[in-house]
Amino acid sequence: MPRSTERAALLCGAVAAALLAGCVYSSDTPDLRGKDVRLTLMHTSDIHSRILPFDYVPMYTEQKLGLQVGRGKYGGIARVANIVKRERAKAGRSLWLDSGDLFQGAPIFNYFHGEPEVRAASLAGIDAMALGNHEFDVGAANVVEQFTKWAGFPLLAANYDFQEGSHDFVDEFESLVDPIAVFNIDGLKVGVIGVGNTSSMTSIQEAGNSTGVRPYAAVQIIQDYVSVLRKNVDVVVLLSHMGLGGDETVARNVCGLDIVLGGHHHVGLNPPKMIPYDPDPDIAAGLLEGGDYEPQDIDEPEEMAAALCPEDRRRDVILAHPNAFAKFVFRLDLIVRDGRIRSHSYEIFPIDNTVEDDPEVADLLVDYEEELNRAYDLKRVVAMATEDLSRFGANGGDSMLGNLVCEAMQRRAGVETDFCVTNSLGIRTDILANSDGTPGEVTVETMFNVLPFENTITKMVLSGVEVQALLDYSTARSAGRGCASQVQVSGVTFDMNCRTGRAENIMIGGTAVEPHLFYELATNNYMAWGGSGFEMLKINTTKEDTGISMRDAVISYMLNHPVLPECVEEGPGGCVSGVAIEDGRIRPTY
Repeated sequence: MPRSTERAALLCGAVAAALLAGCVYSSDTPDLRGKDVRLTLMHTSDIHSRILPFDYVPMYTEQKLGLQVGRGKYGGIARVANIVKRERAKAGRSLWLDSGDLFQGAPIFNYFHGEPEVRAASLAGIDAMALGNHEFDVGAANVVEQFTKWAGFPLLAANYDFQEGSHDFVDEFESLVDPIAVFNIDGLKVGVIGVGNTSSMTSIQEAGNSTGVRPYAAVQIIQDYVSVLRKNVDVVVLLSHMGLGGDETVARNVCGLDIVLGGHHHVGLNPPKMIPYDPDPDIAAGLLEGGDYEPQDIDEPEEMAAALCPEDRRRDVILAHPNAFAKFVFRLDLIVRDGRIRSHSYEIFPIDNTVEDDPEVADLLVDYEEELNRAYDLKRVVAMATEDLSRFGANGGDSMLGNLVCEAMQRRAGVETDFCVTNSLGIRTDILANSDGTPGEVTVETMFNVLPFENTITKMVLSGVEVQALLDYSTARSAGRGCASQVQVSGVTFDMNCRTGRAENIMIGGTAVEPHLFYELATNNYMAWGGSGFEMLKINTTKEDTGISMRDAVISYMLNHPVLPECVEEGPGGCVSGVAIEDGRIRPTY
């Protein structure tokens, strides 16, 4: 995005507006020059509608962060609010910043579409939030409605361009979302830049959920805002929903940035990373080309870095990610003197049953919880799990839960296709036995947590050539993600060659796939319309959306298989086929 006088004026205007809106100056504002000033940042991200406590078994990485097994239920925004309010009361100057994806992931969102999440977050005291991709899951108009009605905090996304005239709600959306917020906290000025995810926004648009929003690459626009803010504030924070890799790229390439508080990938960094200014030559060249730098023909990396960022503006960037699902609150304490962070420390607070509710927030949620239970009969038991049913395969291939889900889709009355493919990340959590080893109840609420998206089953016809392209694309994606399969399947088997990025030895119904033959596929409507880059499905003209809920299909299937896993055929090494059995239908090879 070229920098111009007009663009610079717009940036300055945005910063000036934020300074006026976010800062209240008075004659007794303290003079902080030459003084060490403490600032506390409370950080959350990817709450994903887990505003009520939920059953869960902490993963090893989460146990290392302090989330102990046997202390469920976990999460819940009333508990988060209790921790945040307690820590802020001890801290003095403080902010609570959230990196987005407040919506989607529990049945309360499916029913209320975000109203209780926004109301609870506002009452709990969030100061600013980045706009996450899952905020759009029931449409951009819903984002406008919920945050306009209920948000008591700014929603930030500097890298989104609102397409004028594309939808009736776009003007309201543009008024709702700010690029930055500036806070004057007893004389200490903090500038916060928000950025949203770009890759997932593209997926949303490809899947037919038009948002009226175009995401832009972030580095240039972040640099523009940092350059202007740096002249007006003491601390510059990037509140990001780009994911860990994008955050690291920005931290290395943006001059003058202090902190990145990130989310999207559900990781917890312990300790936070320290990222030095070390610009990529290609990115630096693009920044030089789009800027007002002289001379324009600088091509040596050291000269580029010097032109873009003089030594006195360089700093190591603190990069923090706080995990997800309201399981943790991260606290970052800073000592700031004359626009520089002199030192920092951090603390992690697990959210489990030892944390009490904030009474005000808990009281707000009572009526929502009661209405939700009446509407969905969430406690109804649909099956029993005699062991944990994992959404991840033991060797990176097919998984117990993935096999169950795809079989339920493929065999559902009204679907009944040759094979099924669904995206692994659409299955959001495991099904658990009890911690004492006894069978665990699988309830309707469990299935909303496993399959939170309102996906329907879509049928289509693929040639053998298209089947190869579909599984090749999945294999290539999986190879770039540690050779962990990005799809789950039924009715089809194949070797997932993560060395070549190709699917090999593909068989449907026990017979090798032939290029000139045709096969009927069941998938979810998100993938069918190109979600996650499945272009070969998007352009297929034989699509038929059955209107059958993917979640309902799985629940119906489980009612016919009430004890899981269910073994049908035993082999020398144990069970080789059945329901919710990991049977090697996706075979990772290298």
